[in-house]
Amino acid sequence: MPFPLLSRRLALQTLLGGLAVSARAGERPPVFRTSRYQFRELDPVVAMTPLALSRLDGKPALARPPAGKVTLVYLWATWCPVCRIELPRFERQLAEFRRNGIELLTIATDEREPAHVRAYLARLGVKQLPVFLDRGGVRLSARREDGSESPFSLAEGQPITYAVDARGGVRGYLLGEADWNSPQAQALLAHFARA
Repeated sequence: MPFPLLSRRLALQTLLGGLAVSARAGERPPVFRTSRYQFRELDPVVAMTPLALSRLDGKPALARPPAGKVTLVYLWATWCPVCRIELPRFERQLAEFRRNGIELLTIATDEREPAHVRAYLARLGVKQLPVFLDRGGVRLSARREDGSESPFSLAEGQPITYAVDARGGVRGYLLGEADWNSPQAQALLAHFARA
């Protein structure tokens, strides 16, 4: 190996005269992991397009990240044991998230009627979270209007939380339970606020 200390990326950048350098070269997001999972980056970053879903009252609604804010998109279901822990936690943390410039969208992917989801949230004491419905996650995982793949997937399980940067790019996801107010999570979200 003629250049053992050069990485492939550095060699490619050198060969291309630096053209392969990304806008934030070398600036990797901070590591955020739980006891079971680690935040996974999506590459390439794909813009989150507004999702035509419905509200808990069954009326149509558009789920989209607010411009200029980091947004967590939490996909959950009433049959998910971990969601019973996380939904009330998100409810308690919502005001603090918003003070820190972070928005939260929750999307229930249940196959059941909206009344079932409303009753479930009432039992948990969840009243303030922005909740959208996508029965079976059909709209989340559908191809986009331009024919491209959706950045959202339920294939690995639930709950799953996607992080959307301040410019609307879906940056990655974390499967399972996580404390998004932990120092590691806050460092990751601050990184996406600067992206």
